[in-house]
Amino acid sequence: MLTRVISALILLPIVVGLIWLGGWPFDIAIALIMSLAVYQFNQLMRQGSHPRRVPWGFSLALVIVIGLDVLSPQANLLRLGIALILIASLTWQLSHHQDEPTINWALAIAAGLYLGIAGAHFILLRQLPNGERWLLLTLTGTWLADSGAYFIGSRFGRHKMTPTLSPKKSWEGLFGGILFGLALNPIVAAIFGLPLIHGAALGLSGATIGVFGDLSVSMIKRQVGAKDSGHLIPGHGGALDRLDSLLFTVIVGYYYIIWLAR
Repeated sequence: MLTRVISALILLPIVVGLIWLGGWPFDIAIALIMSLAVYQFNQLMRQGSHPRRVPWGFSLALVIVIGLDVLSPQANLLRLGIALILIASLTWQLSHHQDEPTINWALAIAAGLYLGIAGAHFILLRQLPNGERWLLLTLTGTWLADSGAYFIGSRFGRHKMTPTLSPKKSWEGLFGGILFGLALNPIVAAIFGLPLIHGAALGLSGATIGVFGDLSVSMIKRQVGAKDSGHLIPGHGGALDRLDSLLFTVIVGYYYIIWLAR
């Protein structure tokens, strides 16, 4: 627990600083983090006896993430980039004889789509008016819910949610996460000068939608017999472990904000 707290205290100012700065430094940071997550996804698949296809996942994720800023929508270059990667990756499979070529290709493309589209929504959210505040409010909603689930679940958790996927997760922890998100994230919204109701909504999303993101990564790790996706962050595991809930809540948060909060 102490290691987790120390790592969080070191990383939090860096994350907040990049979000507040925005622009190219933030976009590049997202691209690097998503690239690392793609690499860790492929490492997990390697543990499951599937060959790594890192270049295709990298390429697709970067085209989707960076393409938001540098590829012209009018020229359809983003669509072209994705199409070329799909064609090239399938053609490459034809010339490399191996077991389950279609599955190996699909896993590589899935990593790029999954992490590229989620990463793009971090940038889309930051680009909104007051985007730094909205993005931080979305993140804190998830972090507070995770903290509430951890503290309440470890103390009072008796009824397991999904014992085969994540044995430590309990229904009591889920309710603790909802309580923390609903009660504390409006305070963060008030600090940022945003409506309290949206802070509560994003806190609720962090507790409910976030748990599906968490369990999805747990499912992937469970299939290949891995506890963590990596060991980059002491006490927290790899980038994919830290992003799991956020990959879902940032997408939901973005559309909630543009449809209901503006």
